[in-house]
Amino acid sequence: MMPAQSLRIGYRDLLRMALPISAGTALQFLVLLTDNFFLARHSESAINGAGNAGLVYMTLEMLAVGSAAAIQIIIARRVGENDHAEARRTLRTGILIHLGIGIALLGIGSLLNLGLLGSTIQNEEIRAVFEPYFGIRLLGFIPFSILLVLNAFYTGTTKTWPILLVAAATGGLNIILDAAWVDGWWGVEPIGALGAAWASVSAETLGCLVSFIILFRISPDILHSKTLLNRIKMKAWWELAYPLMGQFLITIATWTAFFFFVEKVGSLELKVSHITRNFFMLAFIAAQGIQQTTRTYVSGLIGENRIADIKITLRRLTILNACGMLILCHGYLLYPKQLASAFFDDAAGLEAMEKTLLVVFVGVTIYTFSGIMLSTIQGIGKTRRAFRIEFISVTAYIFVAAALTLIWPQPIWIIWLVEWVYFSCIGIGSWLYLRRLNWTGLDGAIDEPLVQ
Repeated sequence: MMPAQSLRIGYRDLLRMALPISAGTALQFLVLLTDNFFLARHSESAINGAGNAGLVYMTLEMLAVGSAAAIQIIIARRVGENDHAEARRTLRTGILIHLGIGIALLGIGSLLNLGLLGSTIQNEEIRAVFEPYFGIRLLGFIPFSILLVLNAFYTGTTKTWPILLVAAATGGLNIILDAAWVDGWWGVEPIGALGAAWASVSAETLGCLVSFIILFRISPDILHSKTLLNRIKMKAWWELAYPLMGQFLITIATWTAFFFFVEKVGSLELKVSHITRNFFMLAFIAAQGIQQTTRTYVSGLIGENRIADIKITLRRLTILNACGMLILCHGYLLYPKQLASAFFDDAAGLEAMEKTLLVVFVGVTIYTFSGIMLSTIQGIGKTRRAFRIEFISVTAYIFVAAALTLIWPQPIWIIWLVEWVYFSCIGIGSWLYLRRLNWTGLDGAIDEPLVQ
């Protein structure tokens, strides 16, 4: 018998969960675009230094992202089993875990910023922005880490509308403070690139507070008990989390290394790459909503013992993801010159950006399919398998990236072909695993420590 609140798998139901996540990602994209707009007006070194600092911040934050993904999978499984008390217990434990992760990341970031990270930057002007910017930016580790676990609860229970409200509050404040502190709007004394760092930290802190307020309003029973996961279930979380933490960490760390490699090629190439990162974020608007929905639905349907519905759901999610990608990214193929002209007015910059956008279009097309397959493996609970696929893919990525930047420097649009390598490896590895998977043997299956 299925639980009283079984998952519905119609297109409308899938969109009802995915759209608030995607809309939240869209607001993050708007914030990133606004940051780059104001920083680019300030100076090229400002956008490059702040961009590299932001990448290092997100690299370290991947430890919390991986932990939150594991908590999302566990909560979705418990909801699928109709064990809502255990889902709330998982959230309470997760908040404490992420408080610890945030404090640890703050300490690690502070140590790395004592000169180690700065020494990897060749350009002195970029380094002069990078170090003080990152010194402020790392203050966001604690509120953002906690916000991630709250989002995991909303996603795991398929109630994703709070994510959109939180993103709206966060994005709105960030944009206002960017305008005031970076550019000096409304008569405020501007503080340049550092203003963008303070704006981001302030916005993440507000987002965390708003998320808690929403949680207490929609789930007041979260406070009715103070019980946490026991040692056995904590071990289950760790067995599920550490491969995801490793996977996300090496993914973003490799991408961060890519930008540091590009900096050695030239300042123009780095600026093109940071702007290209914005356009990748646009593709992630659809992908993030669909991939998180994939993890929740796969885990939840297994919990409900509805294995036959998983393949139907995955087909529908793939169609939705492809439609979203085409809607958001068709301009990369059809009118790249017009998009490039928003950021460049010189012939060299326009040509480099235009060619890079065409390369990105093919990359995000591959990602449309490969990302869902990898998220399916994670949702099943085979996070160690997902980590192995990721490790092989980033290894190929980093070797090709180093070859195209450090050994045989190429034009920037050639360098960005590494994304084809990465996403193709993800897709091939995931497909090879899923095609051999015994779907009928998945009833309640997940990495062993989570089995009760």
